[in-house]
Parts: sequence; C-alpha cells; structure tokens
Amino acid sequence: MRNILKAALGSAAAIAMAAPAWSQQVAAAPDNDLLPDIVVTAERRESRLQETPISITALGAAQLENQGVRTVGDLAATVPNLTSTTGPQGSADANFFVRGVGQFDFIITNDPGVGVYVDGVYLGRTVGALLDSSDIARVEVLRGPQGTLFGRNTLGGAISITTRQPEIGALSGQGRATYGSRDRIDLDASLNVPLGDRAALRVSGVTRNQDGFSRNPRTGVVFGRTERLGGKAALLFEATEALTVTLSADYSLDKSNPAPAVLLDILPLPFFPADARADLFNPNDFYRSFASNSPEARNEIYGFSGTIAYDFGGATLKSITAYRNLDSFSTSDPDGTGYRLYDQQATTVQNQFSQELQLSGSLLDDKLEYLLGAYYFREDADQTLFLCFAPITPLPTARGNACNTWTQGNAQITNSYAVFGQARYKTEGGFSLTLGGRYTWEDKDIVSNQLFDFRPAGFEAAPGMVVPGFPAPIVTDLASSLSFRKFTPKIGLEYAPNRDLLVFASYAKGFRSGGFNGRIIAPQASVPSYAPDTNDTFELGFKSDIVPGVLRTNITAFYSKYKGIQQTISDPAVQFRVANAGNAELYGFEAEVALNPVRGLRFNAGIGYTSSSFEDVPVNVGPINGNRLPFSPEWTVALGGEYRVDLGNFALTPRVDWRFQSRTFFTAFNLPLEQQDPYGLLAARITLTDADDRFSLAVYGENLADAKYFTFGQNALQAQGVAYNYIGRPREFGVTAGFKF
Repeated sequence: MRNILKAALGSAAAIAMAAPAWSQQVAAAPDNDLLPDIVVTAERRESRLQETPISITALGAAQLENQGVRTVGDLAATVPNLTSTTGPQGSADANFFVRGVGQFDFIITNDPGVGVYVDGVYLGRTVGALLDSSDIARVEVLRGPQGTLFGRNTLGGAISITTRQPEIGALSGQGRATYGSRDRIDLDASLNVPLGDRAALRVSGVTRNQDGFSRNPRTGVVFGRTERLGGKAALLFEATEALTVTLSADYSLDKSNPAPAVLLDILPLPFFPADARADLFNPNDFYRSFASNSPEARNEIYGFSGTIAYDFGGATLKSITAYRNLDSFSTSDPDGTGYRLYDQQATTVQNQFSQELQLSGSLLDDKLEYLLGAYYFREDADQTLFLCFAPITPLPTARGNACNTWTQGNAQITNSYAVFGQARYKTEGGFSLTLGGRYTWEDKDIVSNQLFDFRPAGFEAAPGMVVPGFPAPIVTDLASSLSFRKFTPKIGLEYAPNRDLLVFASYAKGFRSGGFNGRIIAPQASVPSYAPDTNDTFELGFKSDIVPGVLRTNITAFYSKYKGIQQTISDPAVQFRVANAGNAELYGFEAEVALNPVRGLRFNAGIGYTSSSFEDVPVNVGPINGNRLPFSPEWTVALGGEYRVDLGNFALTPRVDWRFQSRTFFTAFNLPLEQQDPYGLLAARITLTDADDRFSLAVYGENLADAKYFTFGQNALQAQGVAYNYIGRPREFGVTAGFKF
C-alpha cells in the first residue's frame, strides 16, 4: 500500500514542481481554449470542483453526449474506479461499484452500496434506476463514503445526477434524433418556456428503440432489445427575491429486455436432460443463446418532488420533498439452455417518500461555512420471486409446463431517520478544517412467505391434492423486524494557497444497515438476517490547475477498511444467500488529467487502481480469503481526445475514446467461469456544427474493435449444476442530428 500511495503522491508532487517551468513554455496562448470551472454540489451546496476536497468526477451534458453516454450505467466507461452491471435480472437495473464497494443483487431485502441521487432525491432501489441521460445537466461520481451529507447506503460512494432546470426569461429548446445499427431510433427534445418575470416551465421527453443483438437459432427469439420512453416537467417559481419553489414530475416506461445468459458448463445431474450440453456456449458464435423463455421486462416509474429554498441573507433554508413509485416485472433464464432448468420471474412494486431539511450559511466573516440537516425516508416494497427448476418432463416448451416451483414473497417496510451536519473553518493562511457527522436510526419490518411445490404441472390449481411420488406443497409465512443505529463521522484538513491548488486529507465512515435474507430455499422457523457493514476510508488528495486553462490534474490516494461485507454468495445448502463475508483492505488511487495544449485540441485521461482482498472470512461463507472483491478490477483506464477544426461557418470535431478494464470477478469466489478477462472498448465520433453551435450532425461508432465480453455471471455448478454468463453489446454505428434555439 505504501508504494502505491508514494507513487500517486510522488506523481502529484512532480507535476506541481514542474508547473512553473511548463507554464512558461505554453503559457496561455491568448486564443487557447480554457478548461471551464465546473460547479458541483458534492457537499450539498454549489462549489467549484477544484475547491471541493472529495475525489469526484463531474461530467456535463456536452461531455455525456460526446462520449456516448446513453444511460448512467455507461458512466463506467469514463470514470476511474467505477464499474457497473445490470446484474442477473433486469435490463434497467443500475448496480454500481466504487473502489470495489457495491451490490449486484436486485432483491428488495438487499440495499445498494453506492447511492444514486436525482436532484437531491435518493433512489431506494437499483431496479429501474438505469436512468436515461437525455435531459441531464451534470453527473457527479463521488468516490469514498458519503455517509455524512448523503447518508444511507453510500459507503462506497454516490452518483449524484442533476437534471436541467427551468430558466426564467429565456425561451429555448433543443432536440436530437439518432439512427443506428439494429434499427436504433432515438428521439429526445426539451422546451423551456418563461412564464412572466418570476416563473418558467421546462418539459422534456425521450424515446429509445433498438432491436436486440442476440438470437436463439431454434425459436428465432431475439434478446437485448431496447424500448424506452419517458418525460419530465419542472416548474420554477420565484415568489420573492428570497423564496424559490421548484416542482417537478417525471415518468418513464422501460420495456427493454435483458441480454441473455449463455451456458458455460453443466453437470450430468440425474434431473437434467442428457442432451443439455448441446446448448453450451460457442465462443465462435458469441451472440447465440438457447435461453428457453421469451424475454420480458417492464419497468414503469413515476415520481413527484418539490424543492423550496428561502434565503435569510446569511443563511438558506431548503426543503426537498419527494415521492416515487416503481412497478417492475422481468423474466430471465440463468441457465441459458433450451430447457426450463432455472427460469425466473421477478415482480417488484415499490414506493418511497422522503423529506429533507437543510440549513446552510456562513459565519465569522465567511470563515465558517456550515450545513445542518434532518432526513426522513420511508420505503414500502413488495416483491415476488418465482423460480421454475429441475424439469420433470424433458422438453417443456411453454410457460407452465412441468417443473418444480418455488415462490418467494417479501413485503418490507423501511423507516430511516437522520440528523446531520458539517462545518468548515478557513484560516487566513489557506488552511481549513472540516468536521461532520450523521446519526441514523433505521427500522425494517418484513413479512416473508414461501411456497414449495414439486408436483407435476396441472396440479397447481388443486392445493389439497397429493400426487404419489411427490411431496405435498410446503407453505411458510414469517414476520420479523430489525433496528439499527449508527454515527458516521467525517474529518478533513485542507490547504489551498490559491484558487489553482488544493491539497486535502480526510477520514470518513460509511454505513449500510443489515437486512433479511429474502431467498429462503428451505423451510425456516424465522427469517434469516445479516448484520450491517461499514467502510472507514482515509484519503490524501491533490487538485491543481497547474497551468490555468491548459492543464488540470486531480489525484487522490485512499486506504479503506471495509468490515462485515454484505455479500450475496452461492451456497450448496440454500443456493443463494447474503452473508457478512468478513472484511477487506482496499487501497489505491484515482488520477485524472485534462490538457488543452493548443486551441481546439483536448485530451483527457483517467486512471484508477484498486487493490482488494477478503480477509477474516467466516468458515460458513466459503473459501474466499485472499480473493478480490466482485466488480473490483485492479485497473481502470479511460483515455480520450478531440480536435476542433474551424471551417468558416462550420466546425468539425473528431473524437476518440478508449476504456480499459483489467480482470474482473463477478462473485466473491473468483471461480474461472465467473470472470471477465481484461478488455478494452474503443469508441469514436465525428461532429459537424455550425458557427453558433445551433445545429449538429454526428457520426459515431461504439465498440469499434468488436470486443467480446461478459457483463455478469455465476459459476453455480455446486449449488445449481450450471455455470452461466451474460453477454455484452457488440459493435454498432449510427448518426445523430441535433438542434438548439
């Protein structure tokens, strides 16, 4: 660890010492494009990125478009030490990992380890959280625990999304249309309408459609289709010079189906068809899948929020009130064969209400900045899991044909309360001290029911009938409650001799409450549960505009103790459960560089390194001591460059991006058939714009080298007799036309 920290900080020091000489060489050619000041809200108030003592990557709307970010899940292609997966069930699920901390399970009894926020509102579920980028103004990826200001389930970090807001006094609008490979047709538009001198309305809408990229050669069924639409309306009202009210409503319907699983291996179990191995994955026909069920997915989401801010002069009081509703259904076939070995359905209905109050301001001639707050969150979630497995007849071809069934229903209510505060005191010499803390109360209540039915098809409607040779249906119905309390502190020391240099050191703690095991494969006397996990992180960082407008370098080194890790594991006795899988030592760095050497030429680079390994693992978890954490590649690299060429009334901007990710394990067991070897994704775009940037025409290519890769997988040979992976998207091309007024 010491060598990694020395390397990261040594690089920062070398760049800092070289800055004066380098500055004299390139020194600000008068026509040089400037690196813009980026305003972020990582500390729940607006501040310059370069003055914010947190490891952050911030991307604006133009960067998102130029780098081909269609959904927030695509951020992993641009942000160091960030990975993501849709997981085993849904095409619209957003499971993020930051520095190895996260969660890939979609079940409602498991909470994410990286929180997703939209305009300050926390999204309680990863299901359906794969948000579209169409009307996003800015995305901030905050690395490291954010338990003080953001709160629950941010022990790995937070993804903070800011949508475009109404603007008073300006009639404006924009639209884009895309046509691409596999009949991709995307349309999005937005309109900002002033309503007098004190109000404005902004409306936006988007639709995404694209054919799938994987096909079952026997049935002709196509997997991986995109079918999504949504819209948002926001009303801004400045009642007085001090009082501002923003009301918003959004709706989205995603019927995209997930990428299919492919079968990597299968054991000769007596209840498996003898010819199931004929459906094994063929790397020479990468996008072929024999999945037995017709892919289905439907995620309908809507929400309302109201933000009220009142400026008292020296302080501002803000209220954020929000309600959200999710209705989700999806199917999957994890085994990837033409037989109904493990067909799964999941139905999720969730609603949440949240209320946050913030009081922020400054005292002592602006030397002391503070933010105080209180938070309440309630979630009501119902989920039904249906698993059809171990076929009784050899060739079931339609839903409902003979198979053993297991149905799990979970109805969970979560109430979370918190009070928090953070203050920073600045001295005359450029030093400042930050202290913060949050106290959280969290209660969870569940009613869990299970139905085990091993009778042949056709007897489901006769619950009292016993079939010779098959056990009678087993039904259990259990209730349980859990309560958790935790204080999460933050301490920071910063030194900023001028606006172009910031050095900071910090300690922060993250916390995720415990929960219930929502998959009870065998009858139980009570609902099994697991304990909270925590993440204590130390950071040492450096941010510098070494040559203002020309070279920007941000480097952060970190060391974390991740304790009581909540991990979904494959267990031969119960198939899948969540366990506290010991502890882990995490250390590494993020380094981001932006360079504008001459007018129109831009380069960006982001490098992340994370070392992770399980330790102190309980015996009943399994042999994972020393293994890497899931979705924690040792290296992530993102390189990009573009050059804007002026052509009189037009400008042409070619851009190239390359993303590399070292070997990634999908589960804690690090088995050979549940990992992705190192791979890179190459993308390019050429954009033609008019002199006023009002019209644009772009040609793009994604995954240009046609890399073949997996996004998730499990070697469940011991628990289920199969090993399977989910396939990633192939190469594609397209053209986008846009306008603004």
